[in-house]
Parts: sequence; C-alpha cells; structure tokens
Amino acid sequence: MALINIEYGSLASSNTMNTNFAYLDNRITESSDSIMTNISSIYSNIATINARLAELSEQITDSVTNMNSIKNEFDSELLDTRNHLITSINNISMLPDWTKRIGLGGLSNYNVPSNGFIMILPNTIGEGNIIINNLSMAFKQRVNNYDNSSQLVSFPVKKGDIVTCTSALVAIYFVPTIQITE
Repeated sequence: MALINIEYGSLASSNTMNTNFAYLDNRITESSDSIMTNISSIYSNIATINARLAELSEQITDSVTNMNSIKNEFDSELLDTRNHLITSINNISMLPDWTKRIGLGGLSNYNVPSNGFIMILPNTIGEGNIIINNLSMAFKQRVNNYDNSSQLVSFPVKKGDIVTCTSALVAIYFVPTIQITE
C-alpha cells in the first residue's frame, strides 16, 4: 500500500485520509522498529567491543607484569655479571695506583694487603735476597768493592704474599693496583 495522492483543492474522503494516516502510521512504526533494531545492534556491538577491550587490557597488564619480571631477572643477572667482571678484573689487574703509594718502614714478613708492587731501593753497598712466600731469589749482589750500584726495583705481588728482603734498603714502597668500583 502507498500514499494516495490528493489533488490540490479537492475534497478527500475520510476513508482516503484514514488510509493515508494508517500508511504513515505503519511507515513510522516500521522506521521506529528499524531504528530500535539498529540501536540494539549498536549497543550489542559496544558491549562486545567493551568486553574485547577488557580482555585486551588484561592481556596487556599480564604482558607488562611478565616483561617487568623478565626485566628484573635480567637486571639481577646483569648486576651479578657486572660484579663478577669487576671482581675478576680487580683480581688480575696490575695497573699501579700511584696515588695510593705508601712508604714502608721495613720489609720483614710484610703481608701484602692487595695486588700491587713492592718497590725497593737498596743501599749501594748492600747485598741480599728477596723472599716471597718462603721462595728466596737473588736480589742485590756486591761482586767487588767497586760495585756500588743502586736502582729502584719493583716486584709484582698479590694479596696475601709474604715479602722479606735481607739486603739493607734505602727506601721501600707498596703501590697497590687500581681497583675498579663502577
């Protein structure tokens, strides 16, 4: 059924008018039902989107938590590796730290506090051995009365070595190695 066209200036019967009103009423009802169906569909889509966003938010939160856990584990391993590397380098480093040089009053059973160097200047007319951990080595010999040489000599030592010198000495120093801290 369609609208019945009423000519301009003519009289329309009540039946024609009622038919047109019924048609318009049906069209309005159909349009309203269609709009309501579309609105319901939109609400359903919004609810689905909200549910999916909630799922994605949970997944993202779980992923961030997992990534933070992995990062913390990696940071811990990296710190352990860094500390191990610093300790290893400090144990084998033989770079002298001249700023921490200390003078020693004597060199009899000196317990070396860290890796470093014992530096000794022997007396020109002295002679004797250097003894490190009970191992004696020739240090200064005086072959004849004209042998009056004297030079500053350095010996690398490690923490815990016990050092003794049997020669008369003019100067004795301990120079530790550089220690890495960062």
